[in-house]
Amino acid sequence: MIRSIVIFFLLICPLGVTAQETLTLSDCISKALESNYGIRIAKNEEQIERNNQNYSSFLPSLSAEGTQKESIINSKRKDANSGTEKKFSGSITDNYGANINLNWTIFDGLAMFTTHEKLNEFIAIGELKTRMAVENLIAQVNTEYYNVLVQKSLLDAAKQSLDLSRQRYEIALQKNRIGSLSGLELKQTKIDLNSDSSTLVKQQEQLRSAYITLNTLMNIDLHKRGYVKDTILLHPMYPKDEVQTLMLNNNTTLLIARREQKVSELDLKLARSAYFPSVDFTAGYSFSRTESPASISTFNQNTGPFWGVTLSVPLFNRLETRKKVRNAKIEIENSKLSYQEVELQMLSDLAQLYNSYENNLIMVGFESESAEVALVSLKTALERYRLGSLSGLEFREFQRSYLDAVTRKISAQFQAKSTEVSLLLLSGRLQIQ
Repeated sequence: MIRSIVIFFLLICPLGVTAQETLTLSDCISKALESNYGIRIAKNEEQIERNNQNYSSFLPSLSAEGTQKESIINSKRKDANSGTEKKFSGSITDNYGANINLNWTIFDGLAMFTTHEKLNEFIAIGELKTRMAVENLIAQVNTEYYNVLVQKSLLDAAKQSLDLSRQRYEIALQKNRIGSLSGLELKQTKIDLNSDSSTLVKQQEQLRSAYITLNTLMNIDLHKRGYVKDTILLHPMYPKDEVQTLMLNNNTTLLIARREQKVSELDLKLARSAYFPSVDFTAGYSFSRTESPASISTFNQNTGPFWGVTLSVPLFNRLETRKKVRNAKIEIENSKLSYQEVELQMLSDLAQLYNSYENNLIMVGFESESAEVALVSLKTALERYRLGSLSGLEFREFQRSYLDAVTRKISAQFQAKSTEVSLLLLSGRLQIQ
């Protein structure tokens, strides 16, 4: 009696929660984008790149400093004409100084312009990395959202199987009471009923785990459940050639690789800028004052502005510039090779994904048809078992065949949806649906 109550409770309250709002896939993605820690970190890193971009390389530097120095001097001085000696003991000398300095690089071989352009490229790369983080998060939410649907469908199938096993047990119990069924077969129906009850409990655990993973991505209450009520729908996919064109133009990884190649080219320009002369402008205002009773001049003070231009021409720096230029050229070659490697890997991923996608669509059709046929067969088998023309072991085989067919159908739908999401991610078209 207690076991029956437990089974009934599991059937009517599989998750132990009350009804709550339904969240669509778009709702889940929006919540994840608002609260996910990874996205917030990516945006902060992008902001750091923006903060690094300024016009400091074009601007002068201005500094001010002041000094004060006091010293105690013991000295002896002899006059060359009279031969008179003078001694000073504990003489205090005070030195004061202050100045304002302006330093401005007027020309440095265009390095300042190249540096500014390079920082712009870093900002663009930061934006693309944020975009990549967003796309990856959307893909994760898609996968975990549909995984919840898969686990819910498997739970429904487990509940249906448990209900059938309960009906079979009730029929076997009645037949045993009237003597038309052996006690051994009745025990077997009880074992099958307990097995299906355990399967239901395990599947409930799988569904809870799927919700926890999805809740983690959205950064909400980890124990929140029951808000996904949807079906897996497959959308038409562009032809492979069109998907490939979109990937080559829009894939975030490829766009980042192109920007990094541009940075390598700018590094070469920076290395070459060392061949050119540099012009620096210096200006300022200085103040100095010295008080020394022991000196011939006991007081000295200088004030006034100063300015000047410095021209620096590189003549020979132990071939350092030449080495840097050569290495920069190698880095450009490496960046081109890296891009080609990434592009080849993307084309390979696309070929494999599209092949899997087409096969999964075929499997969905086959397994959907198999599940429908298995359901009809199962209903017929239950009626035959009720009438006594089918043994319990034979009915159990029909039951298992139906569960296997349903599981394969759900798995095929999930695999097809997963490859669809991966293709959208690869082609740069994954967004809030």
